Amino acid sequence: MDYGDNKIGVGDLLGVFWRAFLIQASWSFERMQSLGFCYAIEPVLRKLYPDQAEYEARLRLHMDYFNTQPYLASFVLGATIRLEQDRASGRNSAADIPGLKAALMSPLGALGDSFFWGSLKPFAAVVATALLITGSWWAPLLFLLIYNSWHVGLRAAVLFWGYTSGGDAVELMAQYRFTKMAKLFKVMSLSVLGGILGALPVWRPEFRPALNIPGTLMALSGLALSGLALTVVLIAILRKGGSPIKLMLGLAACCLVLAYAGVI
Repeated sequence: MDYGDNKIGVGDLLGVFWRAFLIQASWSFERMQSLGFCYAIEPVLRKLYPDQAEYEARLRLHMDYFNTQPYLASFVLGATIRLEQDRASGRNSAADIPGLKAALMSPLGALGDSFFWGSLKPFAAVVATALLITGSWWAPLLFLLIYNSWHVGLRAAVLFWGYTSGGDAVELMAQYRFTKMAKLFKVMSLSVLGGILGALPVWRPEFRPALNIPGTLMALSGLALSGLALTVVLIAILRKGGSPIKLMLGLAACCLVLAYAGVI
C-alpha cells in the first residue's frame, strides 16, 4: 500500500508535545496510560496513514498497555513517531513498535520517578520553603518556576531526542545524565534544609526574626554553624552511599522529637 510522502515536521512534533500534557487525563486499570498515549500520537497517525482502515488499525495497536513516568513518556512518543514514519514510508515495514514501547516503559519509569519525584521536586520545595520563612510572598512562584522550567523543558527535549535517535535510551542517558543530576539536586536539597533547620528556632510564627530577644544574632550564628556542620555530615554520608530518603526521614523525625521536647 502506498502511504505517500507525508513527512513529520517540527509542527507535528510540537502538536504531540502539547497533547502529551494530557497523557494522564484518562487512566484505565487494565491499560493505564494507553488512551492518553493514543490521544497524543493520533494527529501523526492520521497524517501518516490516509487510508482509514490502516489508520484505525494503527490506533488500536497503540491502545495496548502503556505505563511509564509521564514526563519521559515524551521520549517514547518521539521514538514511536519515528518508527511509524519509517513503517509508513516503507523504509522499515517490519518495525517492532510494541516491542520498543515495552522495552522503554519500565527503565524510563524508574529513571523519571527518581529524578522528578525524588530529587527535582524536593529541591524546588526546599528552596521555596527557605524563602517562605523569611516572609517572601513570591516563594511559591519560585517553586513553580524551578520545577516547571525543568520538567517542561525536558519533556520537549526528550520528545525530539526520541524522534531523532529512534528510541536509543543509551544516547538519552549519555546526553542528560539524569542520575548525576538527581544526586546533585539531593545534595543541594539537604544543604538548604540544613540551613533552614539551623535558623528555624529564632523565627517567629509570622515569619519574622525575633530580633528583640537578646543574643538573637549570636544564637543565629551558632545555629547556622550547627546547620552547616550537620550538612557536611549528611553530604559525607551521601558520598558513602547513604540513602537520601532515609536521611530526610531521619531529619524529620529528629525535628518532631525536638519540637515535642520544647527545644525548637
